[in-house]
Amino acid sequence: MSTHLLDVAELHRRLDARRLQQRLSWRQLAARLDLSPSTLSRLADGKRPDADALVSLLVWLDLDDGLNYVIKPKESDHA
Repeated sequence: MSTHLLDVAELHRRLDARRLQQRLSWRQLAARLDLSPSTLSRLADGKRPDADALVSLLVWLDLDDGLNYVIKPKESDHA
């Protein structure tokens, strides 16, 4: 069992605040992060995102300090 749990409600609250600050819809945010809109809907329902989605969300929220050694940008399909 894990020693820590993700506070999904707090993550969603922070996402919503930043989203509103940037005047984005949930769909626009999903597109910007290359996530399925259903990923954000599941967060709203209190469900946890998968690991890669969580990393994308943390980076967008600038909450990735100290994690840079275990995360990397997704390879571009246009390379």
